[in-house]
Amino acid sequence: MVESDEEQLEVLKEWWNENGTSLVITVVVTIGVIFGYRGWEENVIQTGEAASAVYEDLVIATNNIAANASDDAVRITAVSLAETLKTDHGDTTYAVFAAMRLAKVAVAQNDLDMASEELRWALDNVSEKHLETTIRIRLSRVHLGLEDPASAMALLVDHQPASGQVASVEEAKGDIFHSQGDLGQARQAYQKALVNLSDKIEKPILELKLSDLPLSANATEERMLEPAIIEEVEEGDDA
Repeated sequence: MVESDEEQLEVLKEWWNENGTSLVITVVVTIGVIFGYRGWEENVIQTGEAASAVYEDLVIATNNIAANASDDAVRITAVSLAETLKTDHGDTTYAVFAAMRLAKVAVAQNDLDMASEELRWALDNVSEKHLETTIRIRLSRVHLGLEDPASAMALLVDHQPASGQVASVEEAKGDIFHSQGDLGQARQAYQKALVNLSDKIEKPILELKLSDLPLSANATEERMLEPAIIEEVEEGDDA
């Protein structure tokens, strides 16, 4: 049955009275979400571009430090740029890279306390697993340079690296054991590092570290006892 225009209009009015308000709200919310997301997206892009520009300036500044180690103005500029990234863009990877870069410069200038501070900040703010492992290894080496092997080992002992980073972690552990005179544990760590190396990666320094270790922790003692043992065997043969 075909309704008259008046009847259709009446039905439309009733539908609007029942659903009009919710429809308007839905449309407004949808538009708000769309424009809000676009605004957020544009802000992320702008923030990322700003952080990238500051980091590029930091790279230039730190490279200049390497070329002009005695130039305090260059060093101050680099530190200022890094602090800008850490303060204004602390939730970006650029800020973490900035701290790592300052730490590298500090190590080159033998300022291990500053290197430790920067790497600790990076570790506290990193979110990417592979990058976290890299920072832990570097910070452990700084602690080792500060003659604090316990803190160095604490950074690595319970850490579970990705499969591709096991070798680097074990080599770092081996260096710590070696510094403490625990040659047996050092050998085990170096061996584990070699086992976990990719076939495409060669580490002659790691192999050299392993070859320089005695076959056992008591190998030095055994070599000292060898002449006496030989004499006893020879005397036994004469009898």
